[in-house]
Amino acid sequence: MKRFNSALAQFMTNKAIRLNEVINVPEHLFFIDEDRDEIMAWNRARARQTWRRLKNNVIKLKSAGINPDLCIFCIYNNFKYLKRTACKDCGYGRRHGLCDSKTRANDYATIMRAFGYAEENPLRFFTDSYYRRLIVGIEKELGIYWWMLW
Repeated sequence: MKRFNSALAQFMTNKAIRLNEVINVPEHLFFIDEDRDEIMAWNRARARQTWRRLKNNVIKLKSAGINPDLCIFCIYNNFKYLKRTACKDCGYGRRHGLCDSKTRANDYATIMRAFGYAEENPLRFFTDSYYRRLIVGIEKELGIYWWMLW
């Protein structure tokens, strides 16, 4: 069973559902079947490492909103804020458009504009406590225990 892959896919699915509920963004702008397929194809060790880093970003760094610290594809590709080399290998970026592109359309910019149109702030709906509850729920549902992360 690919527990960590499933956990990562569920994390993205839940965020897509929340975006749809909060600001009426169609779920396919955030997460599609091809994204899920890519996640499920990752090897167990890399999926586990990605889940562990995501969890660390939420619990220790208190990351919130919609940003590279909470994007499993950025985490998987070792995104660094000042070095965009990870983006060129990002499958999510190929499917949805590169998030930081100023010249080409991308779904991230569309989602952020939707927050602006709704006069909402992503930090209000995607708090670190929201992410903590989400992670705890996914781990409980999939039977992921702390000792599995090491």
